[in-house]
Amino acid sequence: MDNSNSILKNLSLTQTLFKRRFNDKKNHEKKDSNTIYVTDLLYCPLKPRLREQFKELTLAEAYNPSTLQGSLIHESVERILIEELNAEVEVPVTKELTIDGEVYKLVGRVDAIKDNVIIEIKTSKTDVGIPREEHVLQLMIYITMLKAQYGILLYITPDRVTEFHVDYGMSDDKLIELVQDYVYTRRIPRHDWECKYCVYAKVCPHKVSVNEGKDAS
Repeated sequence: MDNSNSILKNLSLTQTLFKRRFNDKKNHEKKDSNTIYVTDLLYCPLKPRLREQFKELTLAEAYNPSTLQGSLIHESVERILIEELNAEVEVPVTKELTIDGEVYKLVGRVDAIKDNVIIEIKTSKTDVGIPREEHVLQLMIYITMLKAQYGILLYITPDRVTEFHVDYGMSDDKLIELVQDYVYTRRIPRHDWECKYCVYAKVCPHKVSVNEGKDAS
């Protein structure tokens, strides 16, 4: 058997895995400027704008093995939650908010819900620093949008599998403030460590450099 042909054949499974991730990225593209994803509120407000402006970088990120690994873990855990807990997974959630007379649609997708309890699945290369501030904030937003009883952050790391309970949401005024931060591009970047791990840092005029960072997703 020709060795080169053998190598190409072995790549077919790799292509299949990344194609799935690539399609997920494309499906996540925004349909209009007044749609805001919940995840847009957690990080630098410039990131979604750069994502739309530099779509090639966005799609190239789909071929990052680390993010692919996180997606595969998410899907596996969601299947377990369906089979063992009869949980509802990939639950869409929306809420309309008015900012200075303009109506915005806040859109999210909850990993899983069981008995009015929200479950968010997170992966990380380390268990240091968990639960992450932005993940707690995300869960608080979902609790508020769905009026859930409480939420659980399930972390899966090489060192530990653990969960954290979040028993509170936020006021509508606080949620509007977060949306205003995004709309008016306030707090650039939102976290000191963001630029170090941002694929758009190479084209961003507001890049800052710091020594410490995060690595969870």
